[in-house]
Amino acid sequence: MKRISIQALIGIILGTFIGLILSLVFSYLNGAKNYYPSSPAWTAQFSGTLSATCISVFIWSLIGIVFSVGALVFTRTDWSIAKMTIVHLTISYFGFLPLAILSGWFPLNIGQIIGFTGTFLVVYTIVFSINMLIAKNEVKSINRKLKNQS
Repeated sequence: MKRISIQALIGIILGTFIGLILSLVFSYLNGAKNYYPSSPAWTAQFSGTLSATCISVFIWSLIGIVFSVGALVFTRTDWSIAKMTIVHLTISYFGFLPLAILSGWFPLNIGQIIGFTGTFLVVYTIVFSINMLIAKNEVKSINRKLKNQS
């Protein structure tokens, strides 16, 4: 339980930081003169930018928790890498999808959900492939060191 709590705290911090940075970047890229934590249309649903930002920080924290705690799946040494990946992908997708919708990143309709799913799978595959290459290189390095010791 302690490990999950620590991962959740790390997720809150990282999720909030990444959400804030991305929202600042998108505000600038969209030529906004004011800060918007999400789209201007989504932000307009609230009594002010401060309320929208507070809700956004809460959602970003939840997103961070989903990905951070979900990553604990990869610590299961009795599971195959395929099983870990499928479980992690499922947790990440079904945890992230409703939060992305709540954030106003896209409307709740089938076409947008299909587009989101495609984008999610492409990004997931890229990140997974990079992590697998890093792990493979770490294993090679460890094996080299073990071979040199014998």
